[in-house]
Amino acid sequence: MALLPAAAQDIIQKHTGEKIEAVIVDISPGVIKYRKYDQQQGPVFSIAREQVAQIIYENGKIHTFDQKKTPEKLNVSDPRANQAKPSPTFGWHIGFGASDLNGDITGNKIQLASAIGASFTLPAGRKNTFLIEADILSLGCGFEDLDIILDDGSRLVITDANEDLGYIGLLIMDRFFFNAGRNYFIEGGAYGSFLINASTAGNAEITDTSGVVTSGAFEDKLLDLYKSYDFGLAVGVGGRLPLDKKGKWHLTAGARFYYGLTNITDISFPGFEDYRESNIYGLIFVGVDIPTKSSQ
Repeated sequence: MALLPAAAQDIIQKHTGEKIEAVIVDISPGVIKYRKYDQQQGPVFSIAREQVAQIIYENGKIHTFDQKKTPEKLNVSDPRANQAKPSPTFGWHIGFGASDLNGDITGNKIQLASAIGASFTLPAGRKNTFLIEADILSLGCGFEDLDIILDDGSRLVITDANEDLGYIGLLIMDRFFFNAGRNYFIEGGAYGSFLINASTAGNAEITDTSGVVTSGAFEDKLLDLYKSYDFGLAVGVGGRLPLDKKGKWHLTAGARFYYGLTNITDISFPGFEDYRESNIYGLIFVGVDIPTKSSQ
């Protein structure tokens, strides 16, 4: 602290360019006290030191003050507000949707599809992420009820029939985020799946020519009729929101469409050499992502 009881004119020059004719009374670390030059017996005024560029004393001496810049506050909507470097992320998810078989198959209809799996994402820039995902998939299709007369005159009715295909799938995608906060994205890539189960099931009722009815449920394994692999393309949209203030946990949700490019059948029966089936399905998924470090 310095006490300068000068009676002559001093000049306080503010950063704005304004000048105050004064008599300096006191200079402290945060405040400069003064009396107005034309009111030397009047009240003592105060001005924040950070507002003052310099003081020119009556003897010509100049006291210059360093300007301390106030950190700029960013609005949460400002793209610069979330510029922390993205970190790799581990996650898990479940999904439900609809599945069908595309191609030469007839009488088929959509049935429930499901998936459960884990993922790993590796950032490739502020808005791009390389996604690797592994899933256990339940796919297939249902069938319309069948009512036919066999060659021997008996009647066969099949109801509630379906075909189930189980896969372990590996998905590789590029996920592009629309905003700096990495909240909304589109994604696209390719998948490869390995068949672990194939079966058909339903209810059958046979009425022979004498009117005797035999009915019951049936289930047959179909692994020999399908290839052990499937490949295709996938596209999707989604979003992710932080579940805690530190951004350590994120809720991720979205929708994807998968289109199989492989003829998944392996039929060698005469007349079926060109027979084709491919998977087509869509999933709505939800899960939790856990970044390896806070995103904030």
